[in-house]
Amino acid sequence: MSVLKGFNRSYLSCLETSREVSADITPFWHELNLAEELICQMELCLVEIVNNVFEHSYQSVEGDKVEIESYCEDGGLTLVVKISDYGIAMPADLLANKLKEDFVVPDPDDPETWTVSNRGLRIVQELTDKTEYMTETGRNTLTLFRSTQELSELSG
Repeated sequence: MSVLKGFNRSYLSCLETSREVSADITPFWHELNLAEELICQMELCLVEIVNNVFEHSYQSVEGDKVEIESYCEDGGLTLVVKISDYGIAMPADLLANKLKEDFVVPDPDDPETWTVSNRGLRIVQELTDKTEYMTETGRNTLTLFRSTQELSELSG
């Protein structure tokens, strides 16, 4: 399994962290010559997860560490994105249960559909090929895997 150059940075948690991460990582993904649609989809996933880390793992407390790592493996065929934190771990069955639930589309006329919890996780699962979550020695890491081929062939 070959690994190409990578992105690895730490951030401090706050409401603006997801925007900062997005601004930093998208140029890296462009350097990898990923398709624009793939970059947009993975950026959405990353923003959702970083916001979840701030809100749920750190309970909206500013100043805690969020680590972002991204690289391609398998000779550039798979994009890997890792989001790590040191806060409250996600319940073990949460990711598995998201796939079983119906996706609730926000209805402009029904405010109850606007605040459905964990909608971001479902979006992430729909836009990635695989997700893995692990907690080890107080570090929680969500890893996203996405093929780089399906969209790059369309855009190339």
